[in-house]
Amino acid sequence: MAGFRTNKRVIVLFLIPAFAIFTFFEMIPVAASIWFSFNEWPGVAGVPLKFVGLENYLYIFQYELFLRSLKNVLLYVFWSVIGQVGIGFSLALLMYHVRRGMRLYKASFFIPIILPATSIALIWYFILFPTDLGVVNHFLEMIGLESWQRPWLVDKNTAMGWIIVVTTWASVGYYTTIGLAALAGLSDDVLEAAKIDGAVGFRKVFAVIIPMIWESLKISVVLVITGVLKIFDLIFILTDGGPNGATHVPATLMYNEAFVYNNYGIGSAMATVIFLLSIILSLFSLRLMSLRDVER
Repeated sequence: MAGFRTNKRVIVLFLIPAFAIFTFFEMIPVAASIWFSFNEWPGVAGVPLKFVGLENYLYIFQYELFLRSLKNVLLYVFWSVIGQVGIGFSLALLMYHVRRGMRLYKASFFIPIILPATSIALIWYFILFPTDLGVVNHFLEMIGLESWQRPWLVDKNTAMGWIIVVTTWASVGYYTTIGLAALAGLSDDVLEAAKIDGAVGFRKVFAVIIPMIWESLKISVVLVITGVLKIFDLIFILTDGGPNGATHVPATLMYNEAFVYNNYGIGSAMATVIFLLSIILSLFSLRLMSLRDVER
């Protein structure tokens, strides 16, 4: 068995299937999308591609709606990192110290993760329905706060905020689970030594626990960033980018350009920007969080 583990031919043989799948289903589609972004093509079989160079990129960076969608997604990323990772790991810490009812809490927080995104979007759509038939507006009417009623998903001042809330609600259980897994690996000896040295309460959390689970936090931040940049289904069902494009993100605009207006070149250019933005933000966040490693 040890011979197989050190035999390079055997290692390569076992890597070939995974590499082939990754190549055909990841690398080739990405490369094709980048190539399409330099062409004009309506997505119709038999119609030849027309090479236009950087025209599609010049167009999207002069397209006001696309620039607004970039602003939306950057705000989306910022608040999602704070909400999903912050709340998720805070709940994990709370559950780690309050062991009673742990199984019930785990199940409660994890339920949204196993629900399809379409179901989540429809549930919240009816909760936030713009008339008094919506749960939120009906509740406000019941307690005499009719003046607070809003068409939550139709008002440009509240629609994006509620989308972030829904995404956080749907995802926070996942990061709670990652946090619990990280906390389960903590050394009891280290925690006991920290307690003897006087590290209790919030001091223990910030000086001992968080540094020990820092790698899990870094991974979670990258997962949130990449997840938010490619999110489509929740926004498509809740607002479809409305009102007046106020909740569009690059992924929803990409869908419209490629599959509604048949501008595959422009849609591919937007997809390439999403891909590059995901890499840049992920590397930036890892670099930023690695500064703490240097300080430690």
